[in-house]
Amino acid sequence: MIELKNVSFCYSGSVDFALKDIDIHIGRGEYVLVCGGSGSGKSTLAYLLAGLIPHFIDGELSGSVCYDGAETRSLKMADFLPRVGLVFQNSDAQLFNGSVEAEIAFGLESMGLSPGVVEERIIGAAKKLRIESLLGRSPTHLSGGEKRLVSIASVLALGPKLLVLDEPFSNLDWEGCARLKTILRELNEAGAAVVVVEQRLREIIKDVERSIVMEAGAVLFDGEPDQAKGAMKELRLLPRYRRRDMPGSPRKSFEVVSVKGLSYSRAGMEILRGLSLEIMEGEVVAVIGKNGAGKTTLIKHLNGLIRPQEGKVRIEGFAASGQSPLKMAGLVGVSFQNPNDQFFKNTVEEEIRVGLRLSGRDRPERLHEISILFGLEGLLERSPHLLSEGQKKRTAIASIFAVEPRVLVLDEPTTGQDGRFLEALEDIISRLAESGHTVIVVTHDLEFASAIADRWVMIEHGAVIKEGCGPEGIENEFFHQAA
Repeated sequence: MIELKNVSFCYSGSVDFALKDIDIHIGRGEYVLVCGGSGSGKSTLAYLLAGLIPHFIDGELSGSVCYDGAETRSLKMADFLPRVGLVFQNSDAQLFNGSVEAEIAFGLESMGLSPGVVEERIIGAAKKLRIESLLGRSPTHLSGGEKRLVSIASVLALGPKLLVLDEPFSNLDWEGCARLKTILRELNEAGAAVVVVEQRLREIIKDVERSIVMEAGAVLFDGEPDQAKGAMKELRLLPRYRRRDMPGSPRKSFEVVSVKGLSYSRAGMEILRGLSLEIMEGEVVAVIGKNGAGKTTLIKHLNGLIRPQEGKVRIEGFAASGQSPLKMAGLVGVSFQNPNDQFFKNTVEEEIRVGLRLSGRDRPERLHEISILFGLEGLLERSPHLLSEGQKKRTAIASIFAVEPRVLVLDEPTTGQDGRFLEALEDIISRLAESGHTVIVVTHDLEFASAIADRWVMIEHGAVIKEGCGPEGIENEFFHQAA
């Protein structure tokens, strides 16, 4: 179906090649996993397969990329629309219509389909992904996981012969992951070629028939998934957590975060409903729950980004909504789910140095220490907006870490990260907790939550419904269902 011969690519303005001498082919009806470390060239390969390179993304491209025997340089983007569907790693880059229904309809209408067919496909895609209730809502008001499902639905509705999905399981809850796995298997069994670029390898590796492992822009392995595990272990793509013992009670007795009766509504929808939560000094808490449960809305209250409509939020005894931005920066640091929302400087170094200045430790040795810790040492002069999504996430977390806030809040920190950084992040969180910092991690990665958290808090329909020490505290039955 699509063949790459001796392909290399360098982005415009860069001196480093994102892809080097790539030779692969994707046959009809194949189910392929593409994996590799953060920044290894996976997303660039996806852009090539979907025709965005060279038609939309500038750079130096050499070699041959052919679709059904035709060189992609000679094709128009309109030629790709009914054939190749691409789900971006960053859902916000893909959603731009006023409603979910309009979002799914956009590509279908561009293909010139009749209104009746468009409507039929919208309903079919929404039903498959169980997002019928979202059709009338604006994508900007959805959770990260809901946005992910919408972006997938907008591509599935097109019925492409080749489906390329970049990190499709990121930000999805356990039900969404299971549903998507079923959909992809059914599409593949019906004859579609499916290429999944993914870091959450355990979600997909048992389903695919072929694995491509990439490193530094080159293909390191291309073959059967079972045989690929050696290369994955060599590159530490599968994390090996220490599984530290969970304390029976918080390390300290001082209450750092206090949320009482918090309620919040937006666009006529109740997102938080009388939520109450207490978190102690030095505690590491994993906040889990289904997509749209209210997790991100909760943490935006903790640093004063959202003011309570009802209820109270106090940090170390201070009302979160009554403090200056400078005071709150030292109390609560939040790394957003979408790192692009966090950047406002021209380079990675400048992003980190903002935090260093706030902490009073803007020294070269501290910058070097943080860059090594987060694997950013070779990226300091790069624009954060031009990094891979995994590198963007590391930059965003590093810039908040540099402030040294009393409470560190990480919203989906494992998105786009390889096993090497996940192990490093586990160590960072452990050391922060030992030094008295409080860490709150919002995540759908239950394996990571088990590795780092003293306590799990489960949110559903805007309220805390269960909490306890580790998965057993949430209930074994729930954990096995979720995992």
